[in-house]
Amino acid sequence: MQIKKLQSERSKQIQDTFQLTSLCARVLAAKELTDEQITELLKKPQLADPFSAKGMQEVAQRIYQAKQNKEQVMVCGDYDADGICSTAILVDALRRYGIQAGFYIPNRFAEGYGLQKHTVQQAHEKGYRLLITVDNGVKALDALQEAKNRGVDVIVTDHHSMDEEFPCLYLLHPVCMGEQFETLSGAGVALELSRALLGEVKDHVVLACVAAIADVMPLRKETRAIVQLGLQYLRQGVCQPIQLLTNDRYPKWDETLIAFQIVPKLNTTGRLADLANANNTVRYLLSTKLEQIQHMAKQIRELNDRRKTMSDDMVKVARTLVRPEYRFQLLFHDSFHEGMAGLVAGKLSEELQLPVMVAAQREQMFKGSIRSLDLLDLTTFFNDLRPSLSAYGGHRAAAGIGFPYENKQIIQDYVNTRMEHIRFQQESCYEVIPIRVQEASLQEVESLSVLAPFGCGFEEPLFYLEEAAVKSCRLLGNGEHAKWTLNDSFEAMYFRCGSTYERLHEKNNVNFIGNLRINSFMGRKKVNIFVTEAF
Repeated sequence: MQIKKLQSERSKQIQDTFQLTSLCARVLAAKELTDEQITELLKKPQLADPFSAKGMQEVAQRIYQAKQNKEQVMVCGDYDADGICSTAILVDALRRYGIQAGFYIPNRFAEGYGLQKHTVQQAHEKGYRLLITVDNGVKALDALQEAKNRGVDVIVTDHHSMDEEFPCLYLLHPVCMGEQFETLSGAGVALELSRALLGEVKDHVVLACVAAIADVMPLRKETRAIVQLGLQYLRQGVCQPIQLLTNDRYPKWDETLIAFQIVPKLNTTGRLADLANANNTVRYLLSTKLEQIQHMAKQIRELNDRRKTMSDDMVKVARTLVRPEYRFQLLFHDSFHEGMAGLVAGKLSEELQLPVMVAAQREQMFKGSIRSLDLLDLTTFFNDLRPSLSAYGGHRAAAGIGFPYENKQIIQDYVNTRMEHIRFQQESCYEVIPIRVQEASLQEVESLSVLAPFGCGFEEPLFYLEEAAVKSCRLLGNGEHAKWTLNDSFEAMYFRCGSTYERLHEKNNVNFIGNLRINSFMGRKKVNIFVTEAF
C-alpha cells in the first residue's frame, strides 16, 4: 500500500478568497482546482439553454412537425436505469407537448440491446413515422437503414461511443452538443430535449439525476447541475415514484442513497425478466395515481429482495471460479443469470482489483458483462476480436459482451495473450489529506456539504488520521463490522472489516484512511470516518 499525502500552500488563499472553512479549502487545494473551476463548482446550480446544444433546433423542429401533422411517435429505450429514466422523461414530455407517444424497450434476453430491425418493421406497420431512441441508437446501423428504406424518420439521442461518420439525419449526442453538455447520460440528453419542448419539469430533472448517478457520469458541467437540482427537488418531495422506492421513511436524499437503494430497484425488472420487464418500470414512473404507484412500488421492492438473494448466490459461485494466476478473470457458469452479470462482475472486480468478465450461457451463446475499474479501456481492448463477437459495447470501465459458445476458447486465448503485454499497478495507492482528530470538528466536517455532490470526476476526498489514539473498539453486525471510539464525538466505522479488527483491536494507536461523515443518532451528532483502510 502506498500513501500520497496531498499538501498545498494554496489552501489559505482559497479559504480567504472564497470564504470557506479550512477543511473545504484543503480539499479544493488538494484537487488542484483553479479559481475559475472553484467558482464554477460553488455557484448556484443552473441548467444551460437547451437550444445552445448543437442539433437541438433541428430535432425540436422535427418533433413540432410531428405534432402539427398528428404523427404517432415511438420512444425506443433501454432496460437499465439510465434507459428506463430516459424513456420515462421523453414519453412524458411528448405527451405533455401534445403528441400521441408510445414506447418500446427490448427484452434484453430475447432481443438484446438497442434498436433492432424488427422493431422498426413493427413500428412502421403500426403507423409510426417517427422513432426517437434514448440511451441507445449509435450502434443500430442496420435498424437505421431499415427505417430509411421504409421512410421512417429516426431521431437518435444517445451518449455511448460512436463512429466518427454516423449516418443519421437527426442526432443529439454529448460529443456533438457542445462542451457544456459533454458529460450527459442518456437521460441527461432526454432531459435537454424535454426542456426544449416544455421548459423545466422537476420530475424530469429528478429522473435525469438518478440516471447520472446510475451510469456514474462525471459530475461536471451540465451533469453536476442536474444532480444538484435533482437532489434538491427530491428533498422537496418531487417525483413520487422515486420517493416510494426508498427504504427510509424520511430519506436524507444524497447520491449514496440513490446509488444503493434506488438504482438497483430500477434495474431489478431488467434482471428478473421472468417476473416483470423494464416496460413495466417505465409505466410505473409515468403513473400519476397514488394507488397504482404504491402497488407497483411494492412489487419492485419485492423483486429487489429476490434479486439480492439471487445475486448473493451468484457471487458465491463466481468466487469459486476465480483463478489467481490470471490478471483478467473470465468466469463462466451455466447457473449464472445474464441480467446480474454486471452486478457480479463489478463486485468481484472491486474485491480482486482486476478486470472481470462474468458470462451466462444461453443455448449456444454466452452473454455477459465486463468491469475493469479503469485498469483497462474496454472501448478498445477487444477491437481485434470483433469478428468473433456477436455483440459488444459500453463504456471505458464497463461493457456488455456476447459471443457463440464455440468461440469461448478464442476469447480466453485472446484475453490471456493481450494481458501478457499490459501492466497496471497492483498495489493500492491512496491520495489522502492528512488530518488530526481535533481538526475534524462537527462544523468543519458539516461544511464539506458545500462541495457536494461528490462522484465520478469529483471524488469524495480521502482523509488520513495518522496514529490516532483509541479509547475503545468493538465489533458490530455479527462480527462483520468494527467501530473504534477516538473521543466522545469522533468514531471510526469500518464496514466489512475482514481480519483487520483481529490485527488491530489491541493497539492503542491506529492509522485510518477514509471519508469524513456526520452520524446523527437520537438527536446527537458525531463525526465518523468511514474507513477504507486501517493499519
